Amino acid sequence: MPVKYGSMPFNKAVDLFRDKLNIPTSGWTDIYEQQHARAFVVAGAMKADLLSYLRSSVDKVVADGISLDEFRKQFDGIVEKHGWGYNGGRNWRTRVIYETNLYQSHQAGRYAQMQQVKRTRPYWRYRHNDAVEHPRPEHLAWHGKILRADEPWWNTHYPTNGWGCKCFVETLSERDMQRLGKTGPDQAPAIEYEQKTIGVNSPNPRTVSVPKGVDPGFAYNPGRAAVGEQLADNVMADWNKTRSAWKSLNPAGWAEAGRPEQIPMSPLPAKLATKVKTKAEVLTALNQVVGDQKLFKPGNVPLLVDAKALADHLDPSRSEYIPLLNDLLTNPYEVWLSFQQHEGTGKVALRARIIKGYDVGKGRYLLAVANTRKGYLESWTVLPTSDKRYIQRQRQGRLMYAEDE
Repeated sequence: MPVKYGSMPFNKAVDLFRDKLNIPTSGWTDIYEQQHARAFVVAGAMKADLLSYLRSSVDKVVADGISLDEFRKQFDGIVEKHGWGYNGGRNWRTRVIYETNLYQSHQAGRYAQMQQVKRTRPYWRYRHNDAVEHPRPEHLAWHGKILRADEPWWNTHYPTNGWGCKCFVETLSERDMQRLGKTGPDQAPAIEYEQKTIGVNSPNPRTVSVPKGVDPGFAYNPGRAAVGEQLADNVMADWNKTRSAWKSLNPAGWAEAGRPEQIPMSPLPAKLATKVKTKAEVLTALNQVVGDQKLFKPGNVPLLVDAKALADHLDPSRSEYIPLLNDLLTNPYEVWLSFQQHEGTGKVALRARIIKGYDVGKGRYLLAVANTRKGYLESWTVLPTSDKRYIQRQRQGRLMYAEDE
C-alpha cells in the first residue's frame, strides 16, 4: 500500500523524492538546507553503490510506506554488504534517515498541493502534532497561527522545523476564517536568530544563523525549494526579465577548491565536424556519436545524453564540436555541481558543468551543461569558448571530480 497523505496516495511526494540526484557526502553539513530539494544524501555515504542501495530502501519508505522496523532490516543488510562504518547508534541513525526523508518529502508534496489551491484557500494555519512526546516550546507557541500563504515567515518556518518534528500546515478559505470569527490573518511571529556551530565532529564544520526554535538545516521551506512558489503572471514576467534572478547557494569556486587557475589544453581526440545548418542535421550528427541515448558517468555522476533533447538546445553553429562529446563526458578535466535558487519563486535547480580544454589552434574550452531530471543529470547544451573569464565563472559550486586528483 503506498504512503498516503489523508485518503489519497501521495504521488507528488514520491515524484519530488525521485527527482533528487545521489550525491556522496563526508558529513551532514556538506549539503545544507535548500540543497536537499535536489540532492539525496546520507551523511558519510561516499561510495556510489552504497548510496544507490540506501536510496532504493528510502524510496520504499516514501513510495510504499514500509515501516521503520522493515527499513532497519534493509539498512542492516546494506551495511553488512558494503562494510559501511557509519557514525552514531544504529537505532538513532536509522530513525533520522527514515523520518527526515519521509516527512520532508511529504511536506514538499503537500506544499505543491497547497500552491494549486492558493487562490481559493489563501490562508495557512500552523499545526503542532501532539504525537511528539517532547515538543519544543516554540512549536507549541506557533500552533494555531494563521498567516497568508505568501507571508515570508513560511520561507523559514514551514515544517518540518527540526529533527523529529511532525508539525504540519493546513489551508483555510475565507469561509473557514469566518467560521473561526476572524477577519484577517494573525501577525507573523517575530523571528529571533541565533548563531550555532554545527558538524564539529565532521570534516566540514560551519557556523550558521538559524531562527530560534528551528534546528540547523531546517530553516527553509522544502516545498518552495522543490517546486517554487506560484507568483502572479506579471510578477513572474518581471523576474524573467532579470538576468540575475538565480543566486548561487554554494558560491565557492576553483580557487577555494585549490584548483589551478589555468586549465590545460588536451589534443583533439577526434577531428572537428563540418558545421551543419539545421536542427535535423544536428540530431543526425548526435545520433552518430551517442545513438538515441547514452549514459555517461563523468566523475561518477550519472549523466544521460538524449540526442533529441540535446539537439533541441544545441545551436547548429556549435555542431563542429559534436565529435568531442564522447571524450568530454568520459574524460573530463573537472565536474562541478552548482545549486542555484530563484530569488522570486525560491525554487532550487541543480546544474552540472563538465569542463575540458582542447587545443584547436588558439585554444578552446568545451563546456557541457546539464540539469537534474528524475534522478539523473540530463545534458542540456554544449558551449565552446575561448574566453578565460567566462570559463572561470563556470568553475563554481561543489567540485565532484578533478582529472589530476
